[in-house]
Amino acid sequence: MTSLSLIVPFYDETAYLQSALNSILDQRIDGLQIIVVNDNPDRFSAADLARLGALRSQAELIQHPRNLGLSAARNSGLAAARGRYIGFLDADDYYTLGGLARQLRLAEETGADIVHAPTYFRPIGSARTEILPRDRSFFCVPKTAAGLQAAEEAQFITSSWSSLYARDFLTAQRLRFDPAQRKFEDRLFVLHTVTRARQIAFLGRPTRVWRGRAGSISVTAADPELHLLQLQLLEKCMAHMRAECAAGTLPPRFEKRELFNTLSRLIWDLDLIEAITEARDPAYADMARRIPALLGEASFGQSIFEDRILAPISRVGQKTQRGRITRAAFFQIHRALRAGDFAAARDQIAGCALPVTAPTPRPSRRTGRHGHPRLLLHLGLHKTGSTHIQHHLLQHRAALACAGILVPETGFQRPEAPLRRGATPGHHDLVAALRRGDDDLWDRLDREIASSGASTVLISCENMSFPLDAGRSSLIAALAERLKGFAEVRLLALARRPDAYVEALYRERIALGIRPGARGIGAFLVDHAAALTDWPGLFAPFEAGFGSSVALGDFDAMIAGDGLWPGFAALAGLPADLPALDLPRYAGPDRETVVLLQLLNTLVPDAALRAGLVRAWFALHPATGSDASLLPPEERQELLDLWQTQSQTFAAARGYAPDLSAAGAALSTELWAPPHSVPADALCDLIDLAQQAAEPLFALPQRTPSPPQRSAPRDLSLKIRLRPWAADLVRRLGLTG
Repeated sequence: MTSLSLIVPFYDETAYLQSALNSILDQRIDGLQIIVVNDNPDRFSAADLARLGALRSQAELIQHPRNLGLSAARNSGLAAARGRYIGFLDADDYYTLGGLARQLRLAEETGADIVHAPTYFRPIGSARTEILPRDRSFFCVPKTAAGLQAAEEAQFITSSWSSLYARDFLTAQRLRFDPAQRKFEDRLFVLHTVTRARQIAFLGRPTRVWRGRAGSISVTAADPELHLLQLQLLEKCMAHMRAECAAGTLPPRFEKRELFNTLSRLIWDLDLIEAITEARDPAYADMARRIPALLGEASFGQSIFEDRILAPISRVGQKTQRGRITRAAFFQIHRALRAGDFAAARDQIAGCALPVTAPTPRPSRRTGRHGHPRLLLHLGLHKTGSTHIQHHLLQHRAALACAGILVPETGFQRPEAPLRRGATPGHHDLVAALRRGDDDLWDRLDREIASSGASTVLISCENMSFPLDAGRSSLIAALAERLKGFAEVRLLALARRPDAYVEALYRERIALGIRPGARGIGAFLVDHAAALTDWPGLFAPFEAGFGSSVALGDFDAMIAGDGLWPGFAALAGLPADLPALDLPRYAGPDRETVVLLQLLNTLVPDAALRAGLVRAWFALHPATGSDASLLPPEERQELLDLWQTQSQTFAAARGYAPDLSAAGAALSTELWAPPHSVPADALCDLIDLAQQAAEPLFALPQRTPSPPQRSAPRDLSLKIRLRPWAADLVRRLGLTG
């Protein structure tokens, strides 16, 4: 007897599919059927999916003849399912350890038609998880109920993948996904199931992680096609609940709640009102006619805000991205939309926006004896020699001062115990002060510049371009505000081949012990490849903020030519007689180190402990700077193609024009193999370090001393926690004996 059928639709989740399937297999469920539905056959063949892990443990593969949409993919899986219970997992998500097994046990114990469990959300690029707010409000208490009227909150289960469904129940009720809803299909299916279910069970514990990722439907800008699918979903859900209430199956309050939810979606979650008023496309005229019919003649009274189901999820009166929409405004927007007056509804929403307090302008004091000095701002990209350049700036600081060039001491970070020897991020303390709104350090910089009498100021900071920072626009604007007042600003950056830069940035995040660095490079590319190869997006905000074009130097050409320091000095217009010195270079970690540190970042949640372990690791194993790539040649070629499409013209106008044809030719003949083993001595060193971490953490160098703690050190718990994974890893790699 097949106990459970898991349906996994696949479109392009190449970086995640194996992780999703592993999370199913890890549950150790007997009688398990895994069905992978390939809904992108034009791009991925059965052999492609096999290489991605789709066929491991006899998973069954269904190939669609063409892209049919997510609803059709799930229906194909339903048609092939043999399990007593059926579940759905998106190919870029995963189950928690043991979570699915617990959910299935509850299903078998209760015999419920639907067995629901809360879901964790993992933001884009983050290792942190949090329970979805609606699940936290409604579904974190275990219970079993006789249908929807005994569990009225089930009306607001939003996703099919959060529940297991009895196959006999789905078959008897003829419940399938609506194939016309190629996207936004989930809630309609859920409404049909919860209104038909005789028994609904709630596990009360999260079992699944919804992984936010760039390019997913939840973060994609809407167009007329998407808006139409969103509107159709609202129409179908509203029509279903109206029919249930009209038939007497459900009392009228369920229709009122659905109407409230529909109006809330129009106000807060869709930009359909704006699109209609701006007449972006003729299709919006038809949508405008449909919205009054969608909302109907029914209205609300004040009592709707005290409804025990709606109250926990209502955004009325709350501070939101739309501002604070009061009860009165909510009613007025409703009346305007029912009357088809979208301009009035838009204006009402706009009028609820929260006031923005502009920062108080700070007078610029960057003037000296020579008048307004010139600023050279070096936006150091990772692994483009920034550390080597910054060591030269320190060594030549006196000579540069004689030439009227100030390399400020203020904000130049010299860590007492860097993670790797020779590391210095340059003027990184200025960025740190910018993030925390610290005026004092910037005031000190003003005073240093004013007292120096220099005609030129040179600021160099590792990764000042903030390439992966979600708030980079505001950071760049704040930086431009802090550095205003210079008579001239020159923006400088060294560029390297874009495929190498993207991979180097990934490796650096691993080597810094950053928790999101626990992800593999495939997941990193899914989230960031498009942004990191979009150099107009990377540099244009700086050009707008500083009123100056960035000058790009060719890092690879400098390394192959006269050297990095002479090349940078020429780009910046520094004196040519400052010699290149034998100073530290900050080599990137090799592939094997990346694998080991990825494991470390995953299994050690404490940031201070990770930093201590990484620091100790590099003391034993200085980075080698291996040239072997983590990515196969074809994936690096895709990065080059993406950069060529987005950035080649922009970069060439600023001095960077790599020979992409030569790069492509080299990639086409490269003999490449993936990393397949970890050196036994390196693994043993990592295990030793984990055990040595039983020493008190206060022995680790810290920039700010921690207050004394009365509780016992956490060394023993760490030792107990790490030894099992280390022993298991040794066993898997065949390093025992």
